[in-house]
Amino acid sequence: MPGTIVINDDLIPLLEHSLTLLSRRQEIIAGNLANLDTPSYTRKDLDFQKLLNSYLHGGPKVGLTLTHVAHIPGNGMPGGVIQDTGTTVDLDREMVEMAQNHLLFQASVQMLSKKLESLRTVLEGERR
Repeated sequence: MPGTIVINDDLIPLLEHSLTLLSRRQEIIAGNLANLDTPSYTRKDLDFQKLLNSYLHGGPKVGLTLTHVAHIPGNGMPGGVIQDTGTTVDLDREMVEMAQNHLLFQASVQMLSKKLESLRTVLEGERR
């Protein structure tokens, strides 16, 4: 049909999911850093690669798990299962993890921005 644009693209939902997971992981890393000096605290992590692969292959949607009645329920953000790694918090490791996570987040934001810009260009071209 002339004048009709059909947008059927999985990239935007994928990038949205990626940004959600990366945001959640940043919160977890910040929590690890906040508990750096807490006795018997073990670091937590979220396996971003595993959860993104699960999303790509139509795997089950994973939510936050309440492991204690005093825990605050998640905010509905699909963040995956937070894993207790069984290791103590190491400042250098957490800083490296945070930097890597930040780079992945920035790359995802840039890809989303480019995608939206290309859609805008197409839509503006259709108006002419």
